Amino acid sequence: MSNRNKQRGYELEAETADAWRKAGFEAQRVFGSGAYKHQLGDDFAADLRIEGFAVEAKRKKSGFKFIYNALDQDDADFLVIRQDRAERIYVLREKTLMEIMKNYRKLLVHCD
Repeated sequence: MSNRNKQRGYELEAETADAWRKAGFEAQRVFGSGAYKHQLGDDFAADLRIEGFAVEAKRKKSGFKFIYNALDQDDADFLVIRQDRAERIYVLREKTLMEIMKNYRKLLVHCD
């Protein structure tokens, strides 16, 4: 890859998909990281698909520092952020999300 930022993005997508697969979940990178969604449809939108969820992956050298600092404060499980006149967004660590997904999967099995 000639563009270092594209390479860094690819690395994040690949390591994320690998981590989820190793934890026993269905996860794959989307062909072209969503670049072909207009030609191929919504199944090709986003950067990753994890258990059917569309996932965007964004990597920056240090632009998310405040998010990490906020999660570290009081060892928080979730962080809620909202820009003025926008919806709330929840941020959580990968291990927390995996635990939620494992519990969700258990609930689905019990409902069937």
